Amino acid sequence: MAPPRELIPDSLAEILLRLPPSDPASLVRASAVCKPWLRTLTDPDFLRRYRALHGAPLVLGFFRNPMNRDLPRFVPDAAFRQPRATAAAPAADHSKCHVLDCRHGRALLYDYGSGEFVAWDPITGRESRMLDRVPDVYTNHAVLCSADAGCDHSGCGGGPFLMACVGVFRVAFDQVEAGLFSFETGARRDLLPPNDPLYLNPLEYGRYSLDEQPAALVGGALYFVGSSGTLLRYDVLCGRGRSQLLSLIQLPKKKHLGSVVAMEAEDGGLGLASMYRYSLHLWSRETGAEGDASWVERRVIDLKKLLPVSSPKSPLRLSGFAQGADFVLVSTDDDAVFTIDLKSLQVSKVREMDGVRRDGHIIPYVSFYTPAGTALTPLCLVNCDVWMFNTQAYI
Repeated sequence: MAPPRELIPDSLAEILLRLPPSDPASLVRASAVCKPWLRTLTDPDFLRRYRALHGAPLVLGFFRNPMNRDLPRFVPDAAFRQPRATAAAPAADHSKCHVLDCRHGRALLYDYGSGEFVAWDPITGRESRMLDRVPDVYTNHAVLCSADAGCDHSGCGGGPFLMACVGVFRVAFDQVEAGLFSFETGARRDLLPPNDPLYLNPLEYGRYSLDEQPAALVGGALYFVGSSGTLLRYDVLCGRGRSQLLSLIQLPKKKHLGSVVAMEAEDGGLGLASMYRYSLHLWSRETGAEGDASWVERRVIDLKKLLPVSSPKSPLRLSGFAQGADFVLVSTDDDAVFTIDLKSLQVSKVREMDGVRRDGHIIPYVSFYTPAGTALTPLCLVNCDVWMFNTQAYI
């Protein structure tokens, strides 16, 4: 019998584009069929089309800082398989690490054992380390891709990466400073020479501090939730026509605002989610005709019918948000954690999230799980459903 004719390359790409990102095993199996299929699935142009077609990336797991130090810091989703250990990517043991942030395919951790900051890719297992030469004044940290503004961050898992640091001087609580550090060199790498610190009005803000929750990256600026009803804005792209590195934004003037997380609004601008009792309030920051900006309340979602609540006296808590995936994390009075899709209002319970502090934040890991991210090469067929691959990952 003659071998089957090969598919026309354009037809092959159109077929493979339809493989669902929710089933990463199908992508991996397809990449192992033959070399032409592998080349197609790892081609940058194909990956850009794939991400454009399927929209928002997947939530592949969650990071946490459990009270029990023996529990893992990363809880993968059921469909996610962590890579096997290799010489280039040894088995990750982050039991001595504190999770700080997660963005653009990398998690940022601090290793108390080695005294290093770690940028870790859970898909490939690769990590970059930087010795802690960061001044103690920087108490909040964020990881981000160092590519130019043209990067859409849908496939920049290879780096290079930067760490943004913001902090309040412990002696003078009215002085805030920020800096950028490179994971490639470990040196400070500001896009402009360091500006003077942001000096606050002590009569208005008193002993200013920052919340431990991760920052939101919106339009080239990081937003940290601060005390005294404010957001601290750190413009990491200040060298691109912007003049002010640090600034403060007042939160909405509302009698009962409750817990707050900064996030990206539906229009791509700065947004805010606030939780008071069983109501989730969604806000957006809008600029008026005269250039003055203000908060506009867009939606109020009643969660009593969406979430199981054991006691009307036990309020819900905002535990985090997923940038690029349009959902927030909400914790109940019995420490159960749920995701709420802000578009469909679909509610899902997060699996195996025991051990999280009552006031702790949960950080979703959002990324596309594709063969290009795992650098797969087919080795052998085990059975009709399972393939094994070298070095980086297996299904």
